[in-house]
Amino acid sequence: MSQTEPNQPPHQDEDFEAALMTVERSLIDLQQRYRETQQAQKRKLELEERLNAVSPELLSEVQEIRDELQQLSITLESNLLIDGEVKTLFWEGVRQGILGEVFWQILRFGGLGVLFGWLLKTWAG
Repeated sequence: MSQTEPNQPPHQDEDFEAALMTVERSLIDLQQRYRETQQAQKRKLELEERLNAVSPELLSEVQEIRDELQQLSITLESNLLIDGEVKTLFWEGVRQGILGEVFWQILRFGGLGVLFGWLLKTWAG
């Protein structure tokens, strides 16, 4: 590849090599994703087998523990906020809801409804 043919300009060889490098990188990325997918499928099968081996009593206990952990995480997250911060977050959410997308959708579609109603009334009567 160091010698170029007289009928091909040198920049075409560079373009081809750059394209070839891009394809090689894409192939390597695809192979990596394929290996990750295969590993994830094996891990999924292992976990499903372990889950099937667990007795129903333990499954209900696991679900209770998950529920309790979820409740505890909510409690801990809410304990991190001070009362003033909660009020501020609440009013910011209300303002964004009223002045944000919802308000403008209500105004747009409500206005169109009134306009269509007025046009239909004028046309019909």
